[in-house]
Amino acid sequence: MIVMKFGGSSVDGAAAIERVAGIVRDNLPRQPVVVVSAMAKTTRRLLEAADAAAAGDRAGALAAFDEIETYHRRESHGVVPPAGRPALDAALGPFFNDLRTQLDELLATRALTPRVADAVAGFGELLASTILAFAFTHAGVDAAWVDCRRVIVTDHDFTRALPLYGPTDARLRETLLPLLRAGRVPVLGGYVGATLQGVTTTLGYEGSDFSAAIVGAALGAEEIVIWTDVDGMRTADPRNFPGARRIRTLSFAEALELSCSGAKKPHYGTLGPASRAGVPIRILDSRHPGGQGTVIGRRNPDAPPTIKSIACRANAHLISTRLSAQATGESQNGLLAGVFEVCERFRPSLLAMGNGDLALDREDRLPEIHSALLSAVGQKAELWVTRGRTVVSLVSEDLATHPDLAERVLEAARELEPRLVFRGVAAPVVRLLAEDEHLPELLARLHAALLPGEPDEVVE
Repeated sequence: MIVMKFGGSSVDGAAAIERVAGIVRDNLPRQPVVVVSAMAKTTRRLLEAADAAAAGDRAGALAAFDEIETYHRRESHGVVPPAGRPALDAALGPFFNDLRTQLDELLATRALTPRVADAVAGFGELLASTILAFAFTHAGVDAAWVDCRRVIVTDHDFTRALPLYGPTDARLRETLLPLLRAGRVPVLGGYVGATLQGVTTTLGYEGSDFSAAIVGAALGAEEIVIWTDVDGMRTADPRNFPGARRIRTLSFAEALELSCSGAKKPHYGTLGPASRAGVPIRILDSRHPGGQGTVIGRRNPDAPPTIKSIACRANAHLISTRLSAQATGESQNGLLAGVFEVCERFRPSLLAMGNGDLALDREDRLPEIHSALLSAVGQKAELWVTRGRTVVSLVSEDLATHPDLAERVLEAARELEPRLVFRGVAAPVVRLLAEDEHLPELLARLHAALLPGEPDEVVE
């Protein structure tokens, strides 16, 4: 059994949905469970409608609602023949009615709370999963729609809820295993869950990947396959360095370090349940389904030591901590312990840079973290912030076991005062600070020194 998760770019219209149906049909022997994101840009449009309603902009809210409804009905009719459309429309209708009710209530109350935001945002996945279930059925796949709110149980931390694994695992097994035994393909939305009381929640940004990992771990899947618009992970973001190469395999620790350091995939929350259950994650391109992608969790032990990938977080704030002159008797170890404790509390927003420095990627959290650092390290420590740099992280577990690799990395980056941080989020890492405008040149230089090869060559 495998879990197949399709992102919004993979289901952005009728043609894409038909392609997804073909991919699922080709994988029927592997007993797939399908998890799907909202169709392209739908979540953003839903939240824009909520913002307009909360601001009293009735025309704007209803225009957004009409656009969402028209888009979903048009594209869904493109994958279901005329005879099946009345049943499809009847299944979609209650979601549109509920969404319209939510917007009307917002227009009256003007109170867009996190709880209401989750209720509105969750409609994207409910609509997409319903459409896919109908599309699969008419493509010859025996699909069964599953309401994700009935099987993903979370806490009450709206907009960034966390699963309650006990009841979630029990409900997933109770609901999905009988469908799989009957030869059916369960289809459910990602990103969305509900509290034990049935109140809709969302798992936060890229939460559909997280949902797929929760499902795969609960069912003991052979593999979690994340279908997106890229064929695997790269040695760098191709937008910053077009010559980036595909990575064949990564450990869970390396993938987590890259995710927290700025890599777009996979979402850091995805790796926890998958790694605990020992279920590998494969990243593939739904537009070119014949690729091999990247497999996370099956690192090749025979591969030569190398840097696996370079992740970047732009416009980071460097928070520096040093003992003040009045605290010469204080222990430097105590200072560093306090800094790491704060880093643990605020990950993934904070990255350890070494020497008591931290990098923060969110300006809005700066006062909160500044206060936490003062509390943790004591009033005798001095803190200051440098804004607007890019943190470049070179990640590989080989850094801990091959000193020559670490030496090569430090030499290649010596002009930028590299910091060797063996205690990263999960895997050993070398971090650099660079000016934003110099990033493409820096990545090219690091690749030439550490990852030489043609763009179509694979890093093992």
